[in-house]
Amino acid sequence: MEAAGRGANVIFVTAGGPEPEGCEIVRVISAADMLEAVMARVKKADVVIGAAAVGDFTAPRQSGKIKRESGRSVTIKLTPTVDIMARAGRIKGKRVLVGYSAESGNKIKNAVEKMKRKNLDLVVFNDISKKGLGFASDDNKITVMAKGGRSVYEARASKQELAAGIIDLIERLVKK
Repeated sequence: MEAAGRGANVIFVTAGGPEPEGCEIVRVISAADMLEAVMARVKKADVVIGAAAVGDFTAPRQSGKIKRESGRSVTIKLTPTVDIMARAGRIKGKRVLVGYSAESGNKIKNAVEKMKRKNLDLVVFNDISKKGLGFASDDNKITVMAKGGRSVYEARASKQELAAGIIDLIERLVKK
């Protein structure tokens, strides 16, 4: 983890996946757990990075098993999850907030709108429809937007190199 490697005290809230060394790890199960874990720690943070959406929708909890019956289908009504970064943006204060915007197609305007709506300082835009980049690759292509919708960093590189570029930007904002 780039920030921890530079000496930052990093708290990594996660529902699974790789757990970076040198960080305090907070494991959660649900979107509600993640919201609670982040909000319990946000007021002590100088920087909050929302690197991945926990999920836009949540299925209702069911007690017991839903039994399969021949010919019967089941409909599950999903409800929107609480937007953790938007909630953090409401109590932002002097903290630096960085969010991500994974979009299909060059919809950078959606990323800029997301930044305004959530009160973010930076938003990292990536087009997830590009073949060979993003989720299933070690490489990505990103554009980082700052307030006012201006591009402050754009690169196609390994995720490690991109993380270094993003942390450079955050360090500059924290020093202001």
